[in-house]
This record gives sequence, structure tokens and C-alpha cells, in this order.
Amino acid sequence: MRQFDEIDPFTIEQHPDLIAKLPDDRNSNKTWYLLVIDDYIVIANATYKERKQKWLHYQIEFPKEGLQWFLDTMQNKFFKTEAEGGLPKGKFHDKTTVKGERIKLGRAFNADGNRGGGFYFATLDRRDIGLAKEYTFTDQLLFKHGMLQMFQDVAAKIASGLL
Repeated sequence: MRQFDEIDPFTIEQHPDLIAKLPDDRNSNKTWYLLVIDDYIVIANATYKERKQKWLHYQIEFPKEGLQWFLDTMQNKFFKTEAEGGLPKGKFHDKTTVKGERIKLGRAFNADGNRGGGFYFATLDRRDIGLAKEYTFTDQLLFKHGMLQMFQDVAAKIASGLL
């Protein structure tokens, strides 16, 4: 499994593998970044904490084919009933292995801290402080603020061989 250096929040805007970025819908000091490095995707975020006058950043990495799985799973498992081929009643996650790495997508409850929904995405074989690397995306960020569209655009470029 390829390892990646942590992103540098001071230079990520100039990173040669940066393909998309999106300001966060709830925090004007936070930006989401999407990089394609060889056969991997890196989703990263950087947040400037004004009171502490410092940058906080985090990232997850996974094989780039995992992005299409994320989108397909959301569409075909979470947006369909059990009778239509979706997840069984009472199941709120799905996982798979892509290029030898386990990834997981699940429904997140209270994702925004105000009982709003979302989805969590985890790279189960990559660890940070002993826990799987994971992001939780609010429904608002995904569906209204453009993150899902950004993921779809990148997945289309991967499928067509452009990335």
C-alpha cells in the first residue's frame, strides 16, 4: 500500500496533482481539496484557526477506482429500497476492497451536529492514531454545496482515462 506525505496547507494550492477544490459550506476558513496522484485519490482539507493562528489539516488516500464505488454505492445501495436492490432494512453501511484496500461508506446521523444527515467514508487499512482514516460529509455539503458533483466530475475523467 502506497504511503503519502501529509499535505502542506501552505502549498497545496500550487500542488501539481490538485484537480479540484471546494470551499466548505459551513466554515469560510476551511477548503476541501481533491488530488489525483498516480493511481490514488487524496481528499484533503485545510482549516485556518484564527484564534490559534494556525492551520489544521487532514487527508485520506485510496485507489482512484474507489471514487466510482463511492458514487455507485450511494446511488444503488443508499438511494434504493431493499426491494430495488438497495441495502437491507436496518443496514446503514457497505464496504468493499479496491486494489487490495478496504473502503467503507455509511450513513452518518447527526453529521452536522444539528441532527442533519450525511455520509462517512473510511479507508479501513490506512490508520491515523490507531483509527481508520475517515471523513464525514454532511448532506448539505454533498448535495447542495457541490461536493457530490465534484466527485462525479472527477470520476468521469478517471473513467474516460483523462486522470
